[in-house]
Amino acid sequence: MASAAQLLANQLNAQKSSGPKTTEGKTASATNSIRHGLNSTPETLFAANPSERTQYLELKAELRTQILPDGTAEKLIFEQYAYSSFQALRAQRLETEAQDRWLADPDSQQKFLQMERTIKLGALFERRAAKAFKQLQDLQFHRLAGVEIQAELEDAKVSIPLSSALPLGKLRTRQMSEEDPLYIGLSIATGLEPQFSRTNPIPGFEQKEAAKNA
Repeated sequence: MASAAQLLANQLNAQKSSGPKTTEGKTASATNSIRHGLNSTPETLFAANPSERTQYLELKAELRTQILPDGTAEKLIFEQYAYSSFQALRAQRLETEAQDRWLADPDSQQKFLQMERTIKLGALFERRAAKAFKQLQDLQFHRLAGVEIQAELEDAKVSIPLSSALPLGKLRTRQMSEEDPLYIGLSIATGLEPQFSRTNPIPGFEQKEAAKNA
């Protein structure tokens, strides 16, 4: 624990160092903690790097054209996907730069740690981008299935709102598997009502066939 004399000495030393005086020095000091920007929010990163804001907006526009997010949920996850993808790309470039600095001075532990940290952050953003992309795929799969289910409900004169949180894609897949053309064809051929079951799709079919062949 520091003594009273040591605390007083520290306070006096701190008063002698008041930080950068020039505008350039203050700007450099303000951005020291976000130099690589891989820990920054979009607002912080782009405030210090306006040129990268333009690059990000161009990438996001291209991704939006391809992915076509619709609805609040998809758009929120799309923002995560776009920013994580942009940071993953930045990390690749920064990793190369950090590796070059370390190779020029291989004895520097600090430069090695900087390179290692950049690699880890890049991998983190790649995982985040992959996770967000999978979430977008799931949401859009369920949304498309919801369109088909909603059309069927309207044909049946049923009015019910469908939540985007419902696993409509799974419901639709199950419904389509139960409407297997083979089962429907057998029911038409035998004149029996199809009871869509995996183990016995058409009750009475086996008995009718057995009687016909007797």
